[in-house]
Amino acid sequence: MKRFFTLLLLILSSMAVAQELNDKTLLTIDGKDYDAGTFMRVYLKNLDIVQDESQKDIDSYLELYIDYRLKLMQAYELGLDKGEAYKKELNNYRKSLAQGYLTDTEVTDALVREAYDRKNKELNASHILVKVGAGASPQDTLTAWNKIKAIKADLDNGADFAQLARTKSEGPSAVNEGKLGWFSVFKMVYPFENAAFNTPVGKHSDVFRTDFGYHIIKVYEERPARGEVTVAHIMTFDAREAKEKTAEKRIKEVYKQLQETGKFEELAREFSDDMNSASIGGKLNRFGTGGLNAPAFEDVAFSLEEKGQFSEPIQTKFGWHIIKLLEKHPIASYEETAPSLKEKISKSPRARKITDSFNKGLRDKYGVTAIPEVLETLHNVITDSIMSNKWEYEINHPTVDKVMFTISDEEYTYEDFYKAVTQRQKKDFNNYANKEVKIKTFYNDFIDSSIAAYYDKNLEFENKDFAFIYNEYKEGLLLFDLLETKIWNKAKEDSLGQQAYYNAHKEKYQWKRRLDIIMTQNTTEEVAQQVKELLENGVDKIEIKEQFNKDGRTKVMISNGVVEESYNRLPDNFNVALGVSSIYHDKKTGFYKVIVVNEILEPTQKTLEDARGAVINDYQQQLEKDWMATLRKGRKIKLNKKVFKKVKKAIDKNA
Repeated sequence: MKRFFTLLLLILSSMAVAQELNDKTLLTIDGKDYDAGTFMRVYLKNLDIVQDESQKDIDSYLELYIDYRLKLMQAYELGLDKGEAYKKELNNYRKSLAQGYLTDTEVTDALVREAYDRKNKELNASHILVKVGAGASPQDTLTAWNKIKAIKADLDNGADFAQLARTKSEGPSAVNEGKLGWFSVFKMVYPFENAAFNTPVGKHSDVFRTDFGYHIIKVYEERPARGEVTVAHIMTFDAREAKEKTAEKRIKEVYKQLQETGKFEELAREFSDDMNSASIGGKLNRFGTGGLNAPAFEDVAFSLEEKGQFSEPIQTKFGWHIIKLLEKHPIASYEETAPSLKEKISKSPRARKITDSFNKGLRDKYGVTAIPEVLETLHNVITDSIMSNKWEYEINHPTVDKVMFTISDEEYTYEDFYKAVTQRQKKDFNNYANKEVKIKTFYNDFIDSSIAAYYDKNLEFENKDFAFIYNEYKEGLLLFDLLETKIWNKAKEDSLGQQAYYNAHKEKYQWKRRLDIIMTQNTTEEVAQQVKELLENGVDKIEIKEQFNKDGRTKVMISNGVVEESYNRLPDNFNVALGVSSIYHDKKTGFYKVIVVNEILEPTQKTLEDARGAVINDYQQQLEKDWMATLRKGRKIKLNKKVFKKVKKAIDKNA
């Protein structure tokens, strides 16, 4: 995390600059030239984030820039760019950065907007399915098509959708008249979602196909999305083997106590059978419609209006529940939601739409297309064994050295394709209708993957923005490794230097007042009172835990140690005094705390071992200061004053 955070501060992004200054030499260090355009981009980018006003002064910033370049020169001189760890991390970053340039951003933005608009709606629909797999034979596909078309004709003539779904649908929802319940975006496969959101309320759709087969959907209702909700619950259920069914009786008894005391979290810890949530007061992860696969539970949760309001006991297929509203989460704005939607889209089948558009753009850019003559050759060379994923090519086949296509100056041979096929068939278990379809799919995918790989490999030359950002990360990573080598590691490993620094600055390292304590956290006030009495009677903490923590339920948690008086887990209004404290209620966690103060330790001098972390940090700063003082020694630094003057004028216009 430290490395990542530091690099974020070092990485700079490009900005528009005065074009005529871009390639002008601003600075020369030991014979190496640095252009004015890069300096201006760096300065203008950092102008809004620097806190030190002196760094906004362009003359002062020039000195920082020179130091930056000197550090990088030293990193290269030390060979840090040749380290295996450096090259590996840089390669990983390049792969990650390149992803943003290997996509069609226009199509991506359109899909994100589409997903957001749908996220604001929920549909209640039913469907009819006639099954046919993606790799089904033409005969099976035709049979399924004729069946779904006949169903569609009946619907168009006024037949009852529910009746046809019950008698004709081949999906699992047929027994329920095809009903799917309420759903929104990302809950169904993309073609199904498209059909649903493009079908008017009260109407049925045209026939459409998914990987499951042919469908017709009918939309019964549309409503604004309910967003998401965070609730807590108290749950009781009867085990299957239980002879006596007590869940309903127990939940009603809890409900009565809840009405009397209002202590929902405490009752959840004490009585809820949901062991995953009981220890945290019954709290569940936030969810939306369909998120729990329990419509009755969801409907009650969303019906609660005020924070803290709780329901009467309700029954679901999981058991009995009392639900308490903690927070409602309306649909956020497009700007807030877009990043998470983009992430979801990238991991969903609809991302294929983005990939196809990007691949088409690259095919047009490089002038590469599928050629019928090539497909004919492939059909003659590749045998039927490819259908069982066992095809092997002949190493000496006449076609292996022939060029299949060219991207710029790079040739791709039939052998390149044959090797790709032998590798792909080992892990491609999709169903294909016949050999011709499979070969055509492999051929087109090979073209697309080859073009994308070529474009990726040459991104630095194809895209100036990528080149600039990538180079800045490269430099930032080098600078990080330089500081680690020259400063951070030395400060950590130089024990004599640490001792000397500590001896010279002892007054900086003092203990505040400390407390030797035993802290107990209890689920209810009643438990806390009992624990308090036991502590006052000198009962050992192990005995206390054994007495209260039984049958998988934790009612008391106990920790001990020496902490500073400002320790954040002590109550805000804690009264420091020797002995057993009164009971403190922590509203953030819901626990009731009882604390034993065994000893009060007055402020004292820290030993080096106690202060080691702070000493190392301070020693690092001293080492960096000493290093910076020697950075320019022996270097020949020359500033082009005329160019710098023009830079100042250009920056004044952009700032």
